[in-house]
Amino acid sequence: MFERYNQPMADINIENFYRHIAVALTLLYSNFPSKFALYVDEVAGIDEPDEYGLHSPRYTSGFFALLWLEEEGYMRFADTIREDGVDQACLTHKAFLKLSAACDPIYVDPTLDNASTVLPLEPRVGLSPSVIEERKLVISQLRRALRSGSSLAVDKVIQHILHT
Repeated sequence: MFERYNQPMADINIENFYRHIAVALTLLYSNFPSKFALYVDEVAGIDEPDEYGLHSPRYTSGFFALLWLEEEGYMRFADTIREDGVDQACLTHKAFLKLSAACDPIYVDPTLDNASTVLPLEPRVGLSPSVIEERKLVISQLRRALRSGSSLAVDKVIQHILHT
């Protein structure tokens, strides 16, 4: 009866959650300290409700990811916009500090030779110290993880943000 629960499989809901959180945090950081309307379409992608007016599970989970960010103290907002977004959204102090902190590379792709990273800080030659320092910021690593398209890279950076 419980055999299907013992099968190894990707928890796609968690991967989607991490991606939704990653996109929301980058948008919030890019607009900080301004308050703005943050829509689920921007976080989870455009979705058309079905014939009963219901959104897809992925879209709905994007909305609940936004609510979770507020409940856990990563953002604040004035009100929800139906189930389509949140109004007057802004990062909290806690989230701003986590995203603007500098750290060593969070995720190193183990399949690449010579320890290259998915989130490379190279090349350092010819770069100013301020540019090198900017690349170490957690928000910069999060943006590179999103651009890389690697779910694992996004997962690791989000886990770092949530655990520190």
